[in-house]
Amino acid sequence: MRKIVKLFNLKMFATGMALVCLSPVAMGQDTIKLSLSKAIEIALSENPTIKVAEKEIQRVNYSKKERLGGLLPNVSLSGTYQRALKKQKMYLDGFNMSNMFSPVLSYALEQTIIQNPPTPSVIEAQEAYEQAANSGDGSIEVGRDNTFTAGLNATLPIIAPSLWATLHLSEMELEMSQESARSSKISLYNQVTKTYYSILMMQDSYDVIKRSYENTLENAKIILNKYKQGTVSEYEWIRADVQVKSAQSNLVSAESAVQISKLQLKMLLGIDSYNEISVEGKLSDFESTMYGDVMKIDTTTMQNNSDLKQFDIQKKQLEQNEKIHKASLLPTLSTSINYQYMSMANDDITFSKDQVWFPTSSLGVTLAVPLFQGGAKYYKGKQIKLQLSELNDQRENLKRSIETQVLSSIENIKKSLKKIESNKDGVRQAEKALNISQKMYEVGVATYLDLSNAELAYVNAGLTYNQSIYDYLSAKADLEKLLGKEFNK
Repeated sequence: MRKIVKLFNLKMFATGMALVCLSPVAMGQDTIKLSLSKAIEIALSENPTIKVAEKEIQRVNYSKKERLGGLLPNVSLSGTYQRALKKQKMYLDGFNMSNMFSPVLSYALEQTIIQNPPTPSVIEAQEAYEQAANSGDGSIEVGRDNTFTAGLNATLPIIAPSLWATLHLSEMELEMSQESARSSKISLYNQVTKTYYSILMMQDSYDVIKRSYENTLENAKIILNKYKQGTVSEYEWIRADVQVKSAQSNLVSAESAVQISKLQLKMLLGIDSYNEISVEGKLSDFESTMYGDVMKIDTTTMQNNSDLKQFDIQKKQLEQNEKIHKASLLPTLSTSINYQYMSMANDDITFSKDQVWFPTSSLGVTLAVPLFQGGAKYYKGKQIKLQLSELNDQRENLKRSIETQVLSSIENIKKSLKKIESNKDGVRQAEKALNISQKMYEVGVATYLDLSNAELAYVNAGLTYNQSIYDYLSAKADLEKLLGKEFNK
């Protein structure tokens, strides 16, 4: 007998220590206290998904400006160098140079050459000409060893229908990225809300199981006293002890469920998993506003549904693609200007004061008229029309699916409201029955089986009540997501 009492007292001490460790984490100075609105605000500012969506909007903005740059002149600097490995030949068939000069002109030319002797490169060219003439080839090498070119080029589109139509497509891409970001926020709002409700349900369920554990522990004390007095059998005491262990195991599982739900919420909020958070409130806090919240939901319109909006934007994009395709069939007109400095010199005067540089420039206008491309553009237009038809069918199917989900959510909300009222009465009755059975057992009117059944009924009633409130809140959150409701501070 003393051994059993000693073991029970040791167990009581261990259980008390376990309750201290397993109870919701003690609030430290760095614990983040969260209400639903604060949790959503943190998630919308810190969640990586939202940050990526915002960066995508910025990227599309840059892409739009990139396309706008196509309307401005395209200016570039260029520089080239060419080395003549083998010079080109020129033939002067039937051309006699001697007939071009009179004796007086020939004499004057000779005197000019004497006074201004030719450079080595000219002499080399003359010798090459004479050698070619004597060999019977009759050709002359033309060109110089080195050619240098440096220039400025500029082009500007004047009439570019395809480019103009593409600019409108950039605006639609920006609209799509903004709607995609809004969809991410709505989805995150739904996830955070449901996870928050889930934590409240786990915490409330923990409270129910904890109270059940405390009742079971108190009953075990009563049975132990009766066992020591010899009024109950050892079998009944063993059953009470087993029930205490079972209740303790349920308490550990409930605490584990709370911690796992908090980890999921931390991930959605984008905060470190090692930071402690405290979720405020109870599920019963939402009872007073349930009917008012339902009445505020407008289920007659789905114009804010993000999926439908994205389909509408995709349709506009396809229609704009069709305009771009048609614009590609129209003529284009562009202008260009080219200004260059050139120099052609042989090796003996390259990079010397005798090297001559001269400018060249040109201004041009180009008109391009597409005529035939093997039917590629014709079939491209056919594809776009088919895509538009497919998109219309897909949107209609999506709309019907969303309508079905909305009606299903409304039905779930109605059922949950009825269950909440019923289960709330069930909790009151179960608690009352538990108190009565405890008193009856103390005075010996009821059996331990009656007490266990009352305890089990109380736990089931409490858990079912919490589940029904969560089902209502979850269905309401899903309905708000379908209707495209955004978070309002």
